[in-house]
Amino acid sequence: FSESLEGSRMAAPSSVVEAPKTSEEFLKENLELPIATVSRIIKNALPNNTQVAKDVKSLFSKAAGIFIIYLSTHANEICQERKKSTISAQDVLAAVKEIEMEDFLPSLEKYLEEFRHSNTKKRAKAKQPSPSPPGSSKKQKTS
Repeated sequence: FSESLEGSRMAAPSSVVEAPKTSEEFLKENLELPIATVSRIIKNALPNNTQVAKDVKSLFSKAAGIFIIYLSTHANEICQERKKSTISAQDVLAAVKEIEMEDFLPSLEKYLEEFRHSNTKKRAKAKQPSPSPPGSSKKQKTS
């Protein structure tokens, strides 16, 4: 049935305009993580001798994108309940708890702490004046 519907869409005159997709529909159809990233995650999670079919990697990629939408939606709802317009890390952590994945909270909180610490170090380093390259302090001779 869906094939015949798709076929009829192709034959439809160009003056027929389809209804615009909702942002959620667009994301569900288009949001996929890069296969290389997904492959690396899978490889690190499974024993060395485990083989994973290419279509499974694509499926993981799509599932990860859908999970991001799901978690984002919950975090946004929490953010709105708190009458805020910007989703914070605390909203995401609360969403993780809300979707009953609290087992991941300790590792996520640890990652967040490490990420913030790393960014603090980077900002401090960026504020320090950079040393001049050797020989740059000498004045150039002019003719």
